[in-house]
Amino acid sequence: MSTAENKIHYRKNKYAAPVGGIFLILSVIGLIAVVIVCINFTRGMLDNTKEKQKFEQIIGPVLMFDPPPFENAADLDPVLLLRASLWSTLLGEKRDTYEFDSLNQLMVPASDVDVACAQLFGPEIKLEHKTFGDYETNYYYDEETKTYYVPVTSQGGLYTPSVVKVVKKGDVLSLTVGYVPPATAWTQGFGGETKAANPDKYMIYELLKVKDHYQLTAIRDVPRDETASGAEALQGIPATVQTNSQSE
Repeated sequence: MSTAENKIHYRKNKYAAPVGGIFLILSVIGLIAVVIVCINFTRGMLDNTKEKQKFEQIIGPVLMFDPPPFENAADLDPVLLLRASLWSTLLGEKRDTYEFDSLNQLMVPASDVDVACAQLFGPEIKLEHKTFGDYETNYYYDEETKTYYVPVTSQGGLYTPSVVKVVKKGDVLSLTVGYVPPATAWTQGFGGETKAANPDKYMIYELLKVKDHYQLTAIRDVPRDETASGAEALQGIPATVQTNSQSE
């Protein structure tokens, strides 16, 4: 091999290692990027906190009154349907549009309550509009103006929902929901830290997706086999608490 050929061969080998190193670095960077994307995607799939909060907002006006299990909303007590629909209205998108009367009561049109009922329980459920409540909390209904008058200090000390599990089958969602008691929504830990309290019990709430919203179609007890042996399936719910929920 001539001297000229040796120089050309040397120049080729001279740049082979650096170029190979660059490609190796780029490959490693690409692999890391793919791993990061996969981790973030998996984390997003597993961490469905926002979705759970959306479902809690939907079922909150019903759960807060601790309703009995049902398979058809038409079988629920008419006053419970009315109360839940009214509170779904009060906690809905139009809550800031309602005005107060001279007694500092919110004035809520019955037509809005009907809309909330149709969205929450289905259009086949028809409300019986009337005055209801007790001495402490009275919801007065004005038949002439078709308006409810709601005291602003009403309904304290009620359950709040905590969705711990979501199972989807087509358009049907089964939510395992904890009933968080009002007086102990937050507790003090042994180290002085503040933490969320354990729910009193758990129930299954079934939702049906209808166009752009969800309807509550049923409330059921948590299956005994799940409460007795499947505690880990409920994301750390104590087995004793689950079992106790069956006796209530």
